[in-house]
Amino acid sequence: MTDLPTAGDSGWSDPDTLGAIPPVVAMTYCARCGNSANKGNHVLCRQRLAAEPPVHCTTCRRTLAVERSGREWTATCKKHGQTTGILQDA
Repeated sequence: MTDLPTAGDSGWSDPDTLGAIPPVVAMTYCARCGNSANKGNHVLCRQRLAAEPPVHCTTCRRTLAVERSGREWTATCKKHGQTTGILQDA
């Protein structure tokens, strides 16, 4: 589990929040493998992303619908919309 307190944790006593829900930790995902971007080594993923369009949304981990035209690509997440990019020369 996580070290962060939950809203139901009676031990949470931050005077700045006055009993509000504690802050949410944002999770980002690898656009290639879909695993947490904060855990593990994604050097190979970054190398492949230079030559291939992304597979996963970095915000929600959904599989992207990708359209490719030459070196340009457009990836669409159902929840977060479109992103575009240009692939490097191989």
